[in-house]
This record gives sequence, C-alpha cells and structure tokens, in this order.
Amino acid sequence: MTPYRAVIGLAGHVDHGKTLLIKTLTGITTARAHEQAIGMTQDLGFAHFDDGQGNTIGVIDVPGHERYIRNMVAGLWSLDLVLLVIAADEGWMPMTGDHLRLLKAMGVPRLLVCINKCDLVSPDELELLEESLLERVMDESGMVPDIVSVSAKTGANMAALHTAIVRQLRDMAEHHALREQVAPRLYVDRVFTANGTGTVLTGTLQQGSLKVGDKLRLYPADREVQVRSLQAYHQSVEEIGAVCRVAVGLKKVPHKEVTRGHCLTSATGQCEAATHLIVRLNAERLSGKALRTQEVEVALGSWHGRARFVPIKEAPINELPIKDTRLARLIFATPIPCFFGQPLAIIRHGSSELLHGARIVWCGDIHPARRKALHALLGELPDPLDRYNPATLQLGLNGYVLASRFDERPEQVTPLGEWLIDNHWLAQSRDQLLATLKSEPLSAAELATRFGIALPVTQALLQQLKIEQLVRLHHDKWQPGSGESEDDLGQEAQLVLKVVRDQGKEGYEPGKLGPGGVALDPFITRKLPAALRQGLLRNGLQKNCALQKQLRNLARLQYLVQLDGPIYYDTALYNQMVAAVLAGQQVGDLIDMASLKEITGLSRKYAIPFCLRMEMDGWVRREENERRVLRLPQTQDEMEPA
Repeated sequence: MTPYRAVIGLAGHVDHGKTLLIKTLTGITTARAHEQAIGMTQDLGFAHFDDGQGNTIGVIDVPGHERYIRNMVAGLWSLDLVLLVIAADEGWMPMTGDHLRLLKAMGVPRLLVCINKCDLVSPDELELLEESLLERVMDESGMVPDIVSVSAKTGANMAALHTAIVRQLRDMAEHHALREQVAPRLYVDRVFTANGTGTVLTGTLQQGSLKVGDKLRLYPADREVQVRSLQAYHQSVEEIGAVCRVAVGLKKVPHKEVTRGHCLTSATGQCEAATHLIVRLNAERLSGKALRTQEVEVALGSWHGRARFVPIKEAPINELPIKDTRLARLIFATPIPCFFGQPLAIIRHGSSELLHGARIVWCGDIHPARRKALHALLGELPDPLDRYNPATLQLGLNGYVLASRFDERPEQVTPLGEWLIDNHWLAQSRDQLLATLKSEPLSAAELATRFGIALPVTQALLQQLKIEQLVRLHHDKWQPGSGESEDDLGQEAQLVLKVVRDQGKEGYEPGKLGPGGVALDPFITRKLPAALRQGLLRNGLQKNCALQKQLRNLARLQYLVQLDGPIYYDTALYNQMVAAVLAGQQVGDLIDMASLKEITGLSRKYAIPFCLRMEMDGWVRREENERRVLRLPQTQDEMEPA
C-alpha cells in the first residue's frame, strides 16, 4: 500500500460523544481538564492513530456547541475527511445541520456519517435512522456518505469505523502525493513558547513539505522566518510532508507576533495579505435570497473575524433592473492571509447561521475604474476553480503577467523578457507609447504612471522599441528615433555623465574640488566601483585613468563636449548655449565678448574656453577681441547630439 499522511476531523452536535469516540479510536483524550469538568469541548482538540499500515492519521476534535462555532471552523479548513457524529438516541439536531453546511462551505472533500451510541436504540430504530440520515445528508450537502453505526462507550463496531476511515483515505493517497510537490501551506491554530525552542506554532500542513532550516514567509506580516525545529505527533523530525499535524519552532520570532489565523508558506506560495476580497458565492445558498450589504463574520483557514459584506450587482442595461451576481466584496479592518480559490464561510454576525459558502476569486483592492472589467472576467470563471490558474485573470485584466506564473505558455501572448504580454494589449500599448513620446519625451517612470503599467513592463516595452530603432534614451527621457541610447552606456559611464550634467554651466574639471570642480553626491559615489570612487574623491583626479577614460569616451560618443582646460560640458547644454549666441545673428556679424558672456551667463573663466570650442567647431572666427559668425545652424537637428 502506498504510504500517505492525512488529517481527519469530528463534527456534530454537542454531547453526541465526539470526544469519547476519539479516545476509543486513538486512545487519546483530547478534552482539557476544565472541558472534562463541564462536559463540553470549547476549543480544538488533537489526537492521532495508526492505520495498521504504518501511516499516522491526525485527528481534530471540534467544538459542537454553537457558542464555539468560530473555534470549530478553525479546525475544518485542512481536513481530508470529516466524521459527522450523530447520537442514535437524539438523531438530527439543529447544530448537526449547521455543521454540515459549514463543512460544505469550507470545502471538506469527503464525509463519513458516524452514528454513535447505537447501544441506546433497537436495531430497527437504528436501521430507520440510518435511512433518514442518508437522505437528509444527501439533500443538505449533495454528498453520498458512508454510514457506520458504533458505540464509543462499549467499543461496538469500532473496527468497522477504523476500516471505513482507512479505506476513504487510501483512495486519496495519490492526491496527497501531488500535494507534497507544491509550496507549503500551514494555517496556525495554536501558538506557545517552549523552553529551549522559543516560539512554537502548530497547525495542519495542508500541502508541500517542511524541513529544519527552511526559510519561509509568515503572513499577514510577510516577514521571513526560519524553521528551528519540527515535530509531528510528538516525534522530532528533520523533514515532514503534507498532510500532517505539525509543531514548528521558529527562530527569533516573538511569541506575541504570531496568532491563530496567521499563515506559514514559502516565497512562491502566492499568499496575499489583503483587506479586500472578491468572492464567488456558492450557488446552492443563493436560492431565493436577496443579498444586502451587512456586517458578517468570515472564517477562512484557521482565521475568523468580522468583515463588511457588499454584494456586487450587474450594471443596468437599457433601464432593466439591477440584478445580483454571485460575486460579493468582503472588506476587513486588518489584512488577512488568503489564496485564490480558497473556500470560506460567511456567518451571520452574532449567531451560528451560515449565510453563504464562497470561494475567493480576487485578493486585494482594485481601482473603481477597473472594477467593471474585473467583474466581467470573474463572471466567466469556470466552476470548479481547482485547475484554474489565477495568472490568467492578471493577464486578462492587465495585459501582462510574469512568465513564471505559467507552466505552459498560453495562446495569443508574446514573451518579453520575464513577462508574457497579451498580443492585442501589446499592439495597443506600443501605439500609445510611440504617440506620446512623439509629442513629449518622458522617462520610463513617467510613462508607467501615465498609463498605469508596471514599471518593469514599461521598461521591457521600451527596450523592445529601442531594439526596433523606434526610440532612444536621451537625458533620462525616452524620445522617438534611432541612434545612441544612453541606457547602452555602462554603469560607470552613466554615473560620470550624471556628475557632469549636475554641474551645469560650472562644467566638470577633473582634478578640482570645490568651486569650479565637483563635490560628488554620496548617493552617486556609493554606487561607483571602489577604484573609480576613490579616484573621484581624492585630489589629483586627472591622474585617475578610469575616470579619464570614461570622460574621453563620452566625448567621443558626443554625450560630452570637451572645452579647453580641460572642462567637460554636457553636449545638449553646449548646443543650447551655441544656439542662444547665434540667435538673431547673420553670417558675417561680429559678437563682442561682453555680449557673449551676457547671453550665456558664463564668467570669463568659462567664456573663453567656450569661445575656443565654438571656433574649433567652425561657428565663429576670432578677430582681435570679437568673434565673426561663420555659419548658422540650418535645422534644430543640427544642434542635437548624434
């Protein structure tokens, strides 16, 4: 027989014998001393037993009284099988129905009806009860359960119950093997401090595996934690796989920072810490119900608490009345850890009545302007959601998604770096970017903000357009055209270029600090390689070969202009000053030095090297103390760097 691990639970009306049944099945008393004194389970209890084939089965005892319904649902989320316990002498009770509906809402996959106290009724009465319970469970849940009648007190038929449990779990062994291959997921149901270990949390490892030393994420704080120790059924282990009750010791995590309802998973576990959810209500609970906005209680995972329930209605069309959809928004006061497709129960505030079972179809808030599009996509989701990849939603809504979110590439997409881009969205976005840049150069961040596109995707789109020679980066702004693009420069060259540009009309003079030189911003120098940084900051900068090489190369590429001195200017700034000097002039006109200094705003120290560079470039010729205009720029393009 294939090895497997599983966790089952017992639910049912108060005083129908669940705790005694567990003791008879496992030999373990789950009730605490104070619970035994009052004869009522108030919180979750835990036990385990061997299936006879070397596999350990975890058992969770959930409270039966309606006052403890919130504790009950905390134990249901991860179960493979639930025994719905019904006393033979009392039969179906109000909480029996409530528990059954909660089981269905929380997504419990299998149900076994266990009639306890069969020694208190006659065989004929027991047979009639079995028939009526089978019919009622089928009507309430849609499941067709096995039914086993036992007496926990006398031990009658307990072997048959054991066999029925093992048979159902054995059928799920292959499914469990697949669950170990995904990211771990454990909702916390207890937290305590142990001497020598520190903070310990317990819960059911629903999927994946854990091992000592693992670095995981704890939600909703989204903080990294490390596994110090592991125990499964009171045995220390180095590694354990799902599905299993575990105790996890964490390194350096204060006890007060973890509580029931928190979730332990990996960085790839796709857990969200959200204050807004959109859920799809289960169809069987909607018949004849008018949905309304109200305060409710929500149970998901081992978490429960209050939320605001807001039905999502269809927009009116041609004056037709607004209709309810199966979608609703849940709004929480604080973030809760959750997953796409996760089942949850919506309970009437202050009572044990289940209002709705639901599945999460969207985690997080969304801008009102995009809600209509999202609701349309959510309305087309398949039922069930088990095999649906939520990345498909992101692709449909945003037009792009990380390629790593798909095992197989979907149709009608184009790979772009680490992204998959919807073909229609890609064509539309290219046109928008090019049209915008034609009217005004913008940075990648400005474009991302304007169009509401993630910055990494905007950068990937721009790089593709650059490869096609449709855009280039100039002065940190993207603009139409081909040619040299500043982002092709190395990191050192880009930083040196920024230093020169930041100097403005002061120019950059290698070898000088202070006035007329440069005092480098610490933010810039921190990013420089050590050798270049030391050279930039020490006296005698002109001796720094790395810096000199970068400056000369930037001048060769026409990003910089070298004046006599040497003094380096940004080419665009130099061209602007040349255009200002020549504005309104005619070929043959004379420009005196005073006028040139006034137009450019340069002191004599920089005006003379500037004039010499203009002479070298053939714009003017010196005649004593004046400069004669030799030529004028024919077009604006002539004043732009190549």
